[in-house]
Amino acid sequence: MDAIKIIALPLGPFQVFTYILACRKTGDCAIIDPAGDPTAIVAALAREKGTPRMILNTHGHPDHVLANAALKEELDVLVWMHAEDSGLYTDAPGVTELEQQTGLTVDTTADHMFSDEERIVLGEAEIRVLHTPGHTPGSCCFLVDDHLFTGDTLFVGDVGRTDLKGGSLEQLIHSIETKLLDLPDNTCIWPGHDYNIDTSIPRVEAPTTLGKEKQENPYITDFILDP
Repeated sequence: MDAIKIIALPLGPFQVFTYILACRKTGDCAIIDPAGDPTAIVAALAREKGTPRMILNTHGHPDHVLANAALKEELDVLVWMHAEDSGLYTDAPGVTELEQQTGLTVDTTADHMFSDEERIVLGEAEIRVLHTPGHTPGSCCFLVDDHLFTGDTLFVGDVGRTDLKGGSLEQLIHSIETKLLDLPDNTCIWPGHDYNIDTSIPRVEAPTTLGKEKQENPYITDFILDP
């Protein structure tokens, strides 16, 4: 049995997947990308009888951090983000540009800046941080056992857009090639968005695996495996 239980909640105006990771033995929980509706997130934690320990942001785009501030205050937890993206909210021109591009305004701060290959303890589980810049400079994926939470780095059959502030398709492809493709093919991929499913139906299993994406994702097959 996996060390963690995964609860997937599609939330916010862009239906971002917010993930709650719950250590099965201790009940300690991490919230990945609280995308809005803090009431729904708190209710999910209560159903699991979980103890929230941290908020982990895969990146700093407004649609992925909408509920950061509300949950930080209500749950008394710290917000974690890569240093390369924490500057989005200390550099006013950057925030203004992102607000114009996404149509969202957020108020958030990062309390802890994680780095590549940092190991985060969650109860008896361990979360490994993989820095995968490209969608944003500070984009990260989180690996727990054979589960990979990819944010907007890797989708089902697609990748995150690179036309927003700080994005680079070349860098994104390099990140996927050097940081993700060496993982086992059976690694379960939990993306920040899944545009191929009905998000009104609760997600109970990962929508894809790394092996499947190696076979079917054109950004891997065409840009990396068959250049």
